[in-house]
Amino acid sequence: MKIEPEVRKEINQVLDAMKEAVEAKNIEALVALVDSEPNILTVGPCPDNVGLGQNGFRRWMQALLDKATPVKFKLGFTTIKGNGPVVWLDTHVTYTCKNGENQKDFDFYLSGVMEKVTNEWRWSQMHLSAPSELEFPEGPPPSPEAEKPAEEPKATTENKAPNPEQGEDAPPEWNYM
Repeated sequence: MKIEPEVRKEINQVLDAMKEAVEAKNIEALVALVDSEPNILTVGPCPDNVGLGQNGFRRWMQALLDKATPVKFKLGFTTIKGNGPVVWLDTHVTYTCKNGENQKDFDFYLSGVMEKVTNEWRWSQMHLSAPSELEFPEGPPPSPEAEKPAEEPKATTENKAPNPEQGEDAPPEWNYM
């Protein structure tokens, strides 16, 4: 459901606070953005990055920040939908970190749910993931018939499907940048 511009502004402020806290390696500022309910689930990009409540989030986020010094946490294209005091969002994140002179960029996807609790938006569910290449099991070799080129369809003017229209770009206000 579409949200009001004021709600979008408030959510972007939470995302800005998250960006600033990551770049400053300020774990307490990050934890303050998560609801204090004990059943809040947060998931990070590493195998052991699953936590319940603020302490679970603190544990895996601290472990992630301890692996390397954060340089930049850049938010990209962001979609935000909502209903009353609940919003759900998805965004692309480029996380740049370094150890000594070695620097690396990671692409992450951040999705989750925020709730307005005591007039402030807080994460009530969060999933930060890193895309990875999927390795599928190998199957039998293709049959010789599968290797034959497909026959070209005969040109006909009857029942020809129209060219599909190009998709529209997302509205500019969806782009966080």
